Amino acid sequence: EAYRLRWLIELFFRMMKQLLGCRHLLSTKHGGVEIQMYLAIIACLLILIYTGGQPTKRTYEMICFYLLGWASLEELESHIEKLKPKSA
Repeated sequence: EAYRLRWLIELFFRMMKQLLGCRHLLSTKHGGVEIQMYLAIIACLLILIYTGGQPTKRTYEMICFYLLGWASLEELESHIEKLKPKSA
């Protein structure tokens, strides 16, 4: 059981690094690390809710581009529509 939980933690940190681009922690204090972990979880859940699928680096980038004003809402919606499964 301990190994399984440790592996889940390793997967979470890998996802944080690869998908969200969090190469290092922004704080060394317990509270700061805790906040960064919660924000990473919230970001992934919001991407999941918004897209209906598992977060990908490209989807995360498109959302960031939209929030920065570098992509239009139409471009973001087009990207998300491509991710949705086709109904038969």
